[in-house]
Amino acid sequence: MRELIAFLIVTLTSLSFVSTADGQIFNRLKDRAKKAAEDKVEEKLSNEVEKAAERAVEKSWQSIFGEEFGSEGDGINVSFAMNSNAVTEEAYRFDVITTMEVETVKKNGNSDGPMIMKMHFNDGEAYSGTKFSGEQIDESEGEMFMIYDLKNESMVMLMENEDGKFSFAYDWRQAQMLAEDFDDMESDEDTAPDEDEEEEMEEWENFEEIGTKTIAGLDCRGYRSENEESVMEYWVTEDEDLGIYKMLRVNEQTKHLKGNVPKNYPAGMLMEMTQEDLSSGEKTTMRVTDINKNASVTYTMSDYPPMSIGGDSRD
Repeated sequence: MRELIAFLIVTLTSLSFVSTADGQIFNRLKDRAKKAAEDKVEEKLSNEVEKAAERAVEKSWQSIFGEEFGSEGDGINVSFAMNSNAVTEEAYRFDVITTMEVETVKKNGNSDGPMIMKMHFNDGEAYSGTKFSGEQIDESEGEMFMIYDLKNESMVMLMENEDGKFSFAYDWRQAQMLAEDFDDMESDEDTAPDEDEEEEMEEWENFEEIGTKTIAGLDCRGYRSENEESVMEYWVTEDEDLGIYKMLRVNEQTKHLKGNVPKNYPAGMLMEMTQEDLSSGEKTTMRVTDINKNASVTYTMSDYPPMSIGGDSRD
Protein backbone atom coordinates (compact mmCIF):
# COMPACT_ATOMS: atom_id res chain seq x y z
CA MET A 1 0.00 0.00 0.00
CA ARG A 2 2.83 2.33 0.93
CA GLU A 3 4.51 1.57 -2.38
CA LEU A 4 1.31 2.41 -4.28
CA ILE A 5 0.95 5.73 -2.45
CA ALA A 6 4.60 6.60 -3.10
CA PHE A 7 4.15 5.76 -6.80
CA LEU A 8 1.10 7.99 -7.06
CA ILE A 9 2.89 10.87 -5.35
CA VAL A 10 5.88 10.59 -7.70
CA THR A 11 3.59 10.36 -10.75
CA LEU A 12 1.50 13.40 -9.74
CA THR A 13 4.64 15.41 -8.97
CA SER A 14 6.09 14.53 -12.38
CA LEU A 15 2.87 15.45 -14.11
CA SER A 16 2.79 18.75 -12.23
CA PHE A 17 6.40 19.50 -13.23
CA VAL A 18 5.68 18.66 -16.87
CA SER A 19 2.57 20.82 -16.80
CA THR A 20 4.55 23.75 -15.28
CA ALA A 21 7.36 23.35 -17.81
CA ASP A 22 4.89 23.21 -20.68
CA GLY A 23 3.20 26.33 -19.32
CA GLN A 24 6.52 28.20 -19.14
CA ILE A 25 7.42 27.17 -22.69
CA PHE A 26 3.98 28.21 -23.91
CA ASN A 27 4.31 31.61 -22.18
CA ARG A 28 7.74 32.14 -23.72
CA LEU A 29 6.40 31.28 -27.17
CA LYS A 30 3.44 33.59 -26.62
CA ASP A 31 5.76 36.46 -25.55
CA ARG A 32 7.97 35.90 -28.59
CA ALA A 33 4.98 35.86 -30.93
CA LYS A 34 3.67 39.05 -29.34
CA LYS A 35 7.06 40.79 -29.68
CA ALA A 36 7.39 39.61 -33.29
CA ALA A 37 3.94 40.98 -34.08
CA GLU A 38 4.77 44.30 -32.38
CA ASP A 39 8.08 44.54 -34.26
CA LYS A 40 6.26 43.82 -37.53
CA VAL A 41 3.70 46.54 -36.82
CA GLU A 42 6.48 48.99 -35.84
CA GLU A 43 8.45 48.15 -38.98
CA LYS A 44 5.34 48.63 -41.13
CA LEU A 45 4.58 51.97 -39.48
CA SER A 46 8.21 53.05 -39.91
CA ASN A 47 8.10 52.10 -43.60
CA GLU A 48 4.82 53.98 -44.06
CA VAL A 49 6.26 57.08 -42.36
CA GLU A 50 9.37 56.88 -44.56
CA LYS A 51 7.26 56.50 -47.72
CA ALA A 52 5.07 59.44 -46.65
CA ALA A 53 8.23 61.48 -46.08
CA GLU A 54 9.51 60.55 -49.54
CA ARG A 55 6.22 61.60 -51.14
CA ALA A 56 6.26 64.90 -49.25
CA VAL A 57 9.82 65.64 -50.33
CA GLU A 58 9.14 64.73 -53.96
CA LYS A 59 6.06 66.97 -54.10
CA SER A 60 7.98 69.83 -52.47
CA TRP A 61 10.89 69.46 -54.89
CA GLN A 62 8.52 69.48 -57.86
CA SER A 63 6.73 72.55 -56.51
CA ILE A 64 10.00 74.42 -56.08
CA PHE A 65 12.20 73.09 -58.89
CA GLY A 66 9.54 72.11 -61.45
CA GLU A 67 7.72 69.03 -62.73
CA GLU A 68 10.86 67.71 -64.44
CA PHE A 69 12.67 67.27 -61.11
CA GLY A 70 14.49 63.94 -61.09
CA SER A 71 14.36 63.43 -64.86
CA GLU A 72 17.50 63.10 -66.94
CA GLY A 73 18.97 66.46 -67.87
CA ASP A 74 16.88 68.49 -65.43
CA GLY A 75 20.08 70.08 -64.09
CA ILE A 76 19.07 69.65 -60.44
CA ASN A 77 20.80 66.31 -59.96
CA VAL A 78 23.97 67.88 -61.32
CA SER A 79 24.05 70.26 -58.36
CA PHE A 80 22.65 68.08 -55.57
CA ALA A 81 23.51 64.48 -54.67
CA MET A 82 21.71 62.71 -51.82
CA ASN A 83 24.10 61.99 -48.93
CA SER A 84 22.76 61.15 -45.46
CA ASN A 85 26.30 61.71 -44.13
CA ALA A 86 26.64 65.21 -45.55
CA VAL A 87 28.37 67.55 -43.11
CA THR A 88 26.17 70.22 -41.50
CA GLU A 89 26.34 72.70 -38.66
CA GLU A 90 24.83 71.68 -35.30
CA ALA A 91 22.46 74.64 -35.58
CA TYR A 92 21.65 77.36 -38.09
CA ARG A 93 20.87 80.85 -36.75
CA PHE A 94 19.36 83.70 -38.75
CA ASP A 95 18.90 87.36 -37.82
CA VAL A 96 17.46 88.86 -41.05
CA ILE A 97 14.43 87.61 -43.01
CA THR A 98 13.67 89.15 -46.40
CA THR A 99 10.34 88.27 -48.01
CA MET A 100 10.23 88.28 -51.79
CA GLU A 101 7.37 87.49 -54.17
CA VAL A 102 8.19 86.01 -57.56
CA GLU A 103 5.50 85.66 -60.23
CA THR A 104 5.51 84.80 -63.93
CA VAL A 105 2.54 85.91 -66.04
CA LYS A 106 2.07 84.40 -69.50
CA LYS A 107 1.15 86.41 -72.59
CA ASN A 108 -2.54 85.41 -72.20
CA GLY A 109 -2.55 86.71 -68.61
CA ASN A 110 -2.51 83.29 -66.92
CA SER A 111 -0.36 82.80 -63.83
CA ASP A 112 0.21 80.12 -61.19
CA GLY A 113 0.23 82.90 -58.60
CA PRO A 114 3.22 84.32 -56.78
CA MET A 115 5.83 82.13 -55.11
CA ILE A 116 6.64 83.63 -51.72
CA MET A 117 10.22 83.19 -50.58
CA LYS A 118 11.22 84.05 -47.01
CA MET A 119 14.98 84.27 -47.35
CA HIS A 120 16.85 83.88 -44.05
CA PHE A 121 20.29 85.42 -43.70
CA ASN A 122 23.11 85.81 -41.19
CA ASP A 123 25.85 88.18 -42.36
CA GLY A 124 28.43 86.55 -40.09
CA GLU A 125 27.89 83.00 -41.40
CA ALA A 126 28.48 81.19 -44.69
CA TYR A 127 24.94 79.85 -44.98
CA SER A 128 21.43 81.03 -45.80
CA GLY A 129 17.97 79.49 -45.76
CA THR A 130 14.68 79.83 -47.62
CA LYS A 131 11.10 78.96 -46.69
CA PHE A 132 8.72 78.66 -49.65
CA SER A 133 4.96 79.20 -49.71
CA GLY A 134 2.28 80.08 -52.23
CA GLU A 135 -0.41 78.46 -54.35
CA GLN A 136 2.13 76.12 -55.99
CA ILE A 137 3.17 74.61 -52.65
CA ASP A 138 1.08 71.73 -51.29
CA GLU A 139 1.10 72.80 -47.65
CA SER A 140 -0.85 69.67 -46.65
CA GLU A 141 2.49 67.83 -46.93
CA GLY A 142 3.92 70.05 -44.20
CA GLU A 143 6.43 72.88 -43.97
CA MET A 144 9.77 72.80 -45.73
CA PHE A 145 12.87 74.90 -45.10
CA MET A 146 15.95 74.72 -47.32
CA ILE A 147 19.41 75.51 -45.97
CA TYR A 148 22.31 76.29 -48.31
CA ASP A 149 25.57 75.71 -46.42
CA LEU A 150 28.52 77.11 -48.37
CA LYS A 151 31.17 76.19 -45.80
CA ASN A 152 30.22 72.50 -45.62
CA GLU A 153 29.11 72.36 -49.29
CA SER A 154 25.79 70.87 -48.23
CA MET A 155 22.13 71.56 -48.94
CA VAL A 156 19.67 70.43 -46.27
CA MET A 157 15.90 70.13 -46.49
CA LEU A 158 14.13 70.35 -43.14
CA MET A 159 10.55 69.11 -43.13
CA GLU A 160 7.82 69.13 -40.50
CA ASN A 161 4.38 67.54 -40.82
CA GLU A 162 1.92 65.51 -38.77
CA ASP A 163 4.38 62.58 -38.70
CA GLY A 164 7.06 64.72 -37.04
CA LYS A 165 10.30 66.41 -38.07
CA PHE A 166 12.96 64.99 -40.37
CA SER A 167 15.70 66.11 -42.74
CA PHE A 168 17.28 65.15 -46.05
CA ALA A 169 20.89 66.13 -46.75
CA TYR A 170 22.61 66.59 -50.10
CA ASP A 171 26.13 67.26 -51.30
CA TRP A 172 25.98 70.69 -52.92
CA ARG A 173 28.35 70.64 -55.88
CA GLN A 174 27.77 74.28 -56.80
CA ALA A 175 28.85 75.60 -53.41
CA GLN A 176 32.56 76.06 -54.12
CA MET A 177 31.89 77.98 -57.35
CA LEU A 178 29.40 80.28 -55.61
CA ALA A 179 31.76 80.85 -52.68
CA GLU A 180 34.49 81.93 -55.12
CA ASP A 181 32.05 84.25 -56.92
CA PHE A 182 31.06 85.87 -53.62
CA ASP A 183 34.71 86.28 -52.62
CA ASP A 184 35.44 87.99 -55.95
CA MET A 185 32.42 90.24 -55.47
CA GLU A 186 33.62 91.30 -52.01
CA SER A 187 37.11 91.93 -53.38
CA ASP A 188 35.66 94.20 -56.05
CA GLU A 189 33.84 96.18 -53.35
CA ASP A 190 37.20 96.86 -51.69
CA THR A 191 38.68 98.56 -54.78
CA ALA A 192 39.57 102.25 -54.68
CA PRO A 193 36.52 104.59 -54.84
CA ASP A 194 37.72 106.39 -58.00
CA GLU A 195 38.15 103.09 -59.86
CA ASP A 196 34.77 101.92 -58.58
CA GLU A 197 32.95 104.99 -59.86
CA GLU A 198 34.68 104.82 -63.24
CA GLU A 199 33.75 101.13 -63.72
CA GLU A 200 30.19 101.82 -62.62
CA MET A 201 29.82 104.61 -65.20
CA GLU A 202 30.97 102.28 -68.00
CA GLU A 203 28.92 99.30 -66.80
CA TRP A 204 25.59 101.10 -66.47
CA GLU A 205 25.80 103.52 -69.39
CA ASN A 206 23.25 101.39 -71.28
CA PHE A 207 20.67 101.74 -68.50
CA GLU A 208 18.02 104.43 -68.61
CA GLU A 209 16.98 105.98 -65.30
CA ILE A 210 13.20 105.77 -64.84
CA GLY A 211 12.62 107.55 -61.53
CA THR A 212 12.32 106.71 -57.85
CA LYS A 213 9.83 104.93 -55.59
CA THR A 214 9.58 103.39 -52.12
CA ILE A 215 9.69 99.59 -51.77
CA ALA A 216 9.33 97.90 -48.36
CA GLY A 217 10.04 101.26 -46.71
CA LEU A 218 13.28 101.92 -48.61
CA ASP A 219 13.96 104.62 -51.23
CA CYS A 220 14.80 103.04 -54.59
CA ARG A 221 16.07 104.21 -57.97
CA GLY A 222 14.73 102.65 -61.16
CA TYR A 223 16.65 101.65 -64.30
CA ARG A 224 15.52 100.24 -67.62
CA SER A 225 17.40 98.21 -70.22
CA GLU A 226 16.13 96.87 -73.55
CA ASN A 227 17.48 94.67 -76.32
CA GLU A 228 16.04 92.50 -79.11
CA GLU A 229 15.17 89.70 -76.69
CA SER A 230 13.84 91.37 -73.55
CA VAL A 231 12.99 94.45 -71.56
CA MET A 232 14.40 94.68 -68.02
CA GLU A 233 13.54 97.04 -65.18
CA TYR A 234 15.52 97.17 -61.94
CA TRP A 235 14.78 99.00 -58.70
CA VAL A 236 17.71 99.24 -56.30
CA THR A 237 18.46 100.90 -52.97
CA GLU A 238 21.70 102.07 -51.43
CA ASP A 239 20.16 102.36 -47.96
CA GLU A 240 20.77 98.69 -47.06
CA ASP A 241 22.92 95.73 -48.05
CA LEU A 242 21.33 92.58 -46.63
CA GLY A 243 22.83 89.90 -48.86
CA ILE A 244 19.82 89.67 -51.19
CA TYR A 245 21.97 89.07 -54.25
CA LYS A 246 23.69 86.11 -52.54
CA MET A 247 20.35 84.64 -51.52
CA LEU A 248 19.03 84.95 -55.05
CA ARG A 249 22.11 83.23 -56.44
CA VAL A 250 21.85 80.23 -54.10
CA ASN A 251 18.17 79.88 -55.06
CA GLU A 252 18.71 80.40 -58.79
CA GLN A 253 17.82 76.79 -59.72
CA THR A 254 14.28 77.10 -58.39
CA LYS A 255 11.76 77.14 -61.22
CA HIS A 256 10.71 80.77 -60.69
CA LEU A 257 14.25 82.15 -60.49
CA LYS A 258 15.89 79.89 -63.07
CA GLY A 259 17.28 82.13 -65.79
CA ASN A 260 15.89 85.25 -64.06
CA VAL A 261 18.63 86.13 -61.58
CA PRO A 262 20.52 89.04 -63.14
CA LYS A 263 24.29 88.83 -63.19
CA ASN A 264 24.60 92.60 -63.67
CA TYR A 265 22.41 95.50 -62.60
CA PRO A 266 22.95 99.06 -61.34
CA ALA A 267 24.83 99.29 -58.04
CA GLY A 268 22.83 98.81 -54.87
CA MET A 269 20.59 96.18 -53.29
CA LEU A 270 18.04 94.76 -55.73
CA MET A 271 14.51 95.36 -54.41
CA GLU A 272 12.44 94.72 -57.53
CA MET A 273 13.02 93.40 -61.02
CA THR A 274 10.72 92.93 -64.02
CA GLN A 275 11.81 90.94 -67.04
CA GLU A 276 9.65 90.73 -70.16
CA ASP A 277 10.49 88.15 -72.82
CA LEU A 278 9.67 89.82 -76.15
CA SER A 279 9.37 86.52 -78.05
CA SER A 280 7.09 84.62 -75.64
CA GLY A 281 5.36 87.58 -74.02
CA GLU A 282 6.05 86.17 -70.53
CA LYS A 283 6.71 88.68 -67.79
CA THR A 284 8.48 87.74 -64.54
CA THR A 285 8.41 90.06 -61.55
CA MET A 286 10.53 89.73 -58.40
CA ARG A 287 9.64 92.11 -55.59
CA VAL A 288 10.77 92.49 -51.96
CA THR A 289 7.67 92.96 -49.79
CA ASP A 290 9.15 92.92 -46.28
CA ILE A 291 12.49 93.08 -44.46
CA ASN A 292 12.76 91.93 -40.84
CA LYS A 293 16.14 93.00 -39.47
CA ASN A 294 15.27 91.93 -35.90
CA ALA A 295 14.63 88.27 -36.61
CA SER A 296 15.89 85.55 -34.28
CA VAL A 297 15.35 82.11 -35.83
CA THR A 298 17.31 78.95 -35.02
CA TYR A 299 17.07 75.51 -36.61
CA THR A 300 18.78 72.80 -34.53
CA MET A 301 19.72 69.74 -36.58
CA SER A 302 19.19 67.27 -33.70
CA ASP A 303 15.48 68.18 -33.89
CA TYR A 304 15.37 66.88 -37.48
CA PRO A 305 16.55 63.22 -37.70
CA PRO A 306 18.21 62.48 -41.07
CA MET A 307 16.48 60.26 -43.62
CA SER A 308 17.44 59.06 -47.09
CA ILE A 309 15.40 58.26 -50.18
CA GLY A 310 16.03 54.91 -51.81
CA GLY A 311 19.67 54.90 -50.73
CA ASP A 312 22.25 57.64 -51.07
CA SER A 313 23.40 58.81 -54.49
CA ARG A 314 27.18 59.28 -54.66
CA ASP A 315 29.01 59.62 -57.92
